[in-house]
Amino acid sequence: MSAHIANLAANSRKTGVVRFTRFLNEREAVIAQNAALGEKTKPYFYGGYDGAARTVCGFFEGTYAEEWPPGDKQSLFSVRAVTFSFRKCDKLSHRDFLGAVLAAGAERSMLGDILVAEGYAVIFCLETAVEIVLGLTKIGKVGVKCEKGVAGELPKLKFETLERTVSSLRLDRVVSACINISGQRSALLIKSGQVSADFSVCLNVSGVVRENTVISIRGYGRFKLARIIGETKKGKLHILIEKYV
Repeated sequence: MSAHIANLAANSRKTGVVRFTRFLNEREAVIAQNAALGEKTKPYFYGGYDGAARTVCGFFEGTYAEEWPPGDKQSLFSVRAVTFSFRKCDKLSHRDFLGAVLAAGAERSMLGDILVAEGYAVIFCLETAVEIVLGLTKIGKVGVKCEKGVAGELPKLKFETLERTVSSLRLDRVVSACINISGQRSALLIKSGQVSADFSVCLNVSGVVRENTVISIRGYGRFKLARIIGETKKGKLHILIEKYV
């Protein structure tokens, strides 16, 4: 992937034509960022809204749009939104929507974030996937209606708040606190490459976790060390963890 990103960056500069990737997940975006640095260029990431997890990477250096402000650059990305509406009593999840769109023929790299709320959802996708997404009339057994664009307020990411006490901010201790397992089991998960810190695999069980670090644990989900609340009388740390739900 690094070679592909480097080629896009070099080609954009050489031809003066803006180049884009498809949607990247957060780990791929980190790889893209590092590959672009190797080409001494600065990439621009956009996923349809501020704070998007899945983004498209664009290269503007040496092109007509190089000096454009961020808002104008965003207009060049082929990122579109489709809003779904359904009955509030029907409980649909991110997984339900993703499965339906993939089954309809879209590739994962065509799809950005899928934000789901009570009674509606918004899917961000490449323009080439819009008609596939708009063609959906059911998600599972639930009837849905859809329209182009963002109709109303974007659904907010949901978190489950966990208050935990740890002996230190070592990665294995924090992983144990996130999923309520022993330190030995968390160390095995880390050493086997199943734990990422800020979207890069971390094999160091004693690595220090800082506030706002995002921890992904394969098979368990994604967590964030939101805040260090304080210290107990016995010298342990009281922390606040947010689990993405």
